[in-house]
Amino acid sequence: MSEQVWRPTLRMRWKHLLFVHWRVSPALLRPLIPEPLQIETYDGTAWVGFVPFVMESVRPVWLPPVPKLFDFPEANLRTYVRYSGQHGVWFFSLDAAHRLGVWVARRYWKLPYYYARMRWWMPAPDEIYYEMRRWARPRASARVRYRFEGTPRETEPGTLEHFLVERYTLFTVHHGVVYSAEVAHLPYAIQPATIIELEQTLTDTAGIPLLDGAPVAFYAPGFGVLASALRPMQIAPDMPQNTFA
Repeated sequence: MSEQVWRPTLRMRWKHLLFVHWRVSPALLRPLIPEPLQIETYDGTAWVGFVPFVMESVRPVWLPPVPKLFDFPEANLRTYVRYSGQHGVWFFSLDAAHRLGVWVARRYWKLPYYYARMRWWMPAPDEIYYEMRRWARPRASARVRYRFEGTPRETEPGTLEHFLVERYTLFTVHHGVVYSAEVAHLPYAIQPATIIELEQTLTDTAGIPLLDGAPVAFYAPGFGVLASALRPMQIAPDMPQNTFA
């Protein structure tokens, strides 16, 4: 977790997180990530993750929870980077089934959020199905059904799972400036996940060439989360940026 002191502005809960990760060549991923951000690798490759989950009670820290009003599914496509000594996450896209939430995230967190029609349910106590379709351009869709098992356990430092999930900083770039934001929550406790079916066009839409091989998948039940506001980290004005309207 980042040691920098910051003040939380949002409170929420993340639930039923599925992590699906593919290997990606760092050289092929490099043109898609702004140069000042360093692509982080594990076991010689970069990793791209598809993460569908459920957001609950998203609200400013001063607002009491309003049942169901700010509960919605979300899915993000991400990779892992480092900037100015900090380890973090870079998002290629984030899809959410809440129009106001998408508007706020794009305006105040400068992230490439898109409104998408999404639904999820549990066909069995240990199975979850997510489905999403983004109609706005660039269009994308995904559906996944998976089964989880075992007992949640914290990740071990040095393992791939720890590398993929124990990150508490996000980076985005807008109008030539790198921005970052922080989150705080309990360490991840994960369980094995078996993919029953998976179809997605998010990586194709983002122009990400995946390497051959089955993805790595695991599940996390979730926890409460605090998030900071975005803060600028000034860089060269001609730097490329996240491109979204």
